Amino acid sequence: RGSKIDTSRGVAFKNLDTYCVAPIVNGDSKPDTYDFWAVGINCCSSVAPDFRCGQYNNPSARSGIRLMRDDQRPFFRLAVQQAEAAFRLTAAHPLFFYWMQDPVAEMNEYRDDGFKYYLLGVFAFFVINMAGVICSAVGFSHLSK
Repeated sequence: RGSKIDTSRGVAFKNLDTYCVAPIVNGDSKPDTYDFWAVGINCCSSVAPDFRCGQYNNPSARSGIRLMRDDQRPFFRLAVQQAEAAFRLTAAHPLFFYWMQDPVAEMNEYRDDGFKYYLLGVFAFFVINMAGVICSAVGFSHLSK
């Protein structure tokens, strides 16, 4: 219940994009290892610890959706390594999350968007098939004359 982002320990790694990380802490405690990290892309400065990603300033935000993109994970890991060096932290097994208030609603939006694209695909397939059948019927009707 007391989870929050420690924005004072936010760090960025710059590649083509700026990969931003900040540790997720429980209250004011200082854990032995910082394994939970809030992440974002192009939402912080690469020169100062100013994490401004996701719903970082929402006091009701206490959770997130886990980063699943394998192509981004190494860059966030490099940012965590910079944070380890800069703030003398330990992050043995970092897990990355997009910080937000209601991850269930976000997942429901993903599901709804996926269903819309599915229906669009079905409709497009039907229209293309119908056009193919009509063209074939017209073409074959002219062959028999």
